[in-house]
Amino acid sequence: MKSVLIGGIAAIVIAIAAGAVLTNLNPSAGEKYSTSNARIQ
Repeated sequence: MKSVLIGGIAAIVIAIAAGAVLTNLNPSAGEKYSTSNARIQ
């Protein structure tokens, strides 16, 4: 039971870290393709 809990916590930590890295490396499509004429809100 303890190993399952540790594994779950490790998976959550890895998911949060991966999400943060991907968010910082790849701007969203809206930010990437927005121009002065077409702003995506």
